[in-house]
Amino acid sequence: MNELNKESRGTRGDAGYDHDAALRRLFFLSLDPDIDFATKVEELLTLGCETLGLELGIVSRIRGATYSVEHVSGADWAPEVGATFDVTRTYCTHTLMADDVVHFHHAGMSRIAEHPCYVDFGLESYIGVPIRAGKRRVGTLNFSAPATRAAFTEDEAELVRLFGRWLGEEWLKHERSRELADKTRLLNAIVESVPDAVVAVNRDREIEMVNTAAEQILGYDRKELIGKTTAFLYPDDAQFKANGERIFRKAEKTTIDHFDVKLRRKDGRVFPAEVFMSPLRDDDDELLGIVGVMRDITDQKALDRAREELISTVTHELRTPITSANGAVKLLTTEKARLSPVLQPTLEIAARNLDRLMRLVEDILVFEQLSSRSSSTERRPLKLGALLEMAAEDIRPFAMEHGITISVVPGDSASQTIRGDRHRLLQVLSNLLSNAIKASHRGSTVEVGLRRGGLGFWVRDYGKGIPDSLQPNLFERFSRAPQSYVEGHSGTGLGMGIVKEIVDQHEGDITFQTSVGAGTEFLVSFPATAIHAAE
Repeated sequence: MNELNKESRGTRGDAGYDHDAALRRLFFLSLDPDIDFATKVEELLTLGCETLGLELGIVSRIRGATYSVEHVSGADWAPEVGATFDVTRTYCTHTLMADDVVHFHHAGMSRIAEHPCYVDFGLESYIGVPIRAGKRRVGTLNFSAPATRAAFTEDEAELVRLFGRWLGEEWLKHERSRELADKTRLLNAIVESVPDAVVAVNRDREIEMVNTAAEQILGYDRKELIGKTTAFLYPDDAQFKANGERIFRKAEKTTIDHFDVKLRRKDGRVFPAEVFMSPLRDDDDELLGIVGVMRDITDQKALDRAREELISTVTHELRTPITSANGAVKLLTTEKARLSPVLQPTLEIAARNLDRLMRLVEDILVFEQLSSRSSSTERRPLKLGALLEMAAEDIRPFAMEHGITISVVPGDSASQTIRGDRHRLLQVLSNLLSNAIKASHRGSTVEVGLRRGGLGFWVRDYGKGIPDSLQPNLFERFSRAPQSYVEGHSGTGLGMGIVKEIVDQHEGDITFQTSVGAGTEFLVSFPATAIHAAE
């Protein structure tokens, strides 16, 4: 115990009864969940003043050398909330130095009679304790009076110490609650600003929260949505149950990137929606529910249909005259010897350009079909080893024209089977092998084989490698290699985009490793679920 406490150390007296009553009042104050922090502090200060027989109670906040009055209870002469002092001119400077309860009952007769606080305010009695919110010392709780009193007892000192600990815990809870409230307000502001419908549901698929966009898209007031299951948002109960089994249970475990579903507005109209889902978990990783983001794609669907019709019409209208022109040029080619030497190169140029134009039309049609929301694939069990052999055999004449050897590397996983679209996967292999042939030096080898330690395949060449400038955009439409990569070869720039779309539709992944001057290897991987789907 510090020197100031030694000067006024007393023994327990009649105040012990007040001490017990104070503990009971503090206990009931702790139990009441409806009392806010400011009211609790008021009650504590009033309780302390009554129990200790002192006129003034203050809760201060200490920042550096500044003492600020945060809460006060006392007579008219008490400092106002917000008043600030130099902490060294307050009795609390001794409390902070001791880092424990400090008290004195007759300051004018003690060694602190010259202290600025006594000189300025004439406070004879004082007892105070530091307040700690967690590990941080945030201020002090102190009681005082201009009159002397009996020496403070050890029970009274212990009671104030208990007041300080209790207030520190309440202070910390209040700070955390305020931080949580601030974060909640920020989150609500973000959610409300999202133009798409945001809906959070619990584990029973009962709606807990919606934003304004959800009200606008669905046509309901949020009071009509909160507490109800999402069943009434589906066209019928069967679709609600089907989505529960197929999608909702999956979303409880992992994020679902997006899927299309039909939903029903309040007026009964059914509309197509794109939905993203993600599980909501607490700090202990326990599932709380699911948050979904819904977007009305009615306009998008209309645009897709219009685009598909336009692409189909344009490609059809282009394909017919191009085919006719190509046939005519091919016929003229058979009579090439009869043309003058001046016209023969022109005929060759026309034939090459018509071939390229035909490939471009076909690639655009394929790419748009793959990109369309309505695109579907025919999935059947396929043996990847047989698929590689077939692709190699199909591309071999093209390879021979360029002086390239195609080699199917034998592997231990020749029995790899997946559920996939045979035509589309052959298209992937054809595009990869074709690019590898174009990138290779005459006389070299292009290899293809099954992935080891996983499901998939690879294609490797020993050619020029892919330039650094092309690598970031390799899978984007109309990205074409510069002459250093495919010198002497033409292309539409859609081939790798088509490859990526097909691999994505099979829930696979495509990566590559390349070194300029040493070659390139593409690796196509499929998830383990593709095996189960094929079994």
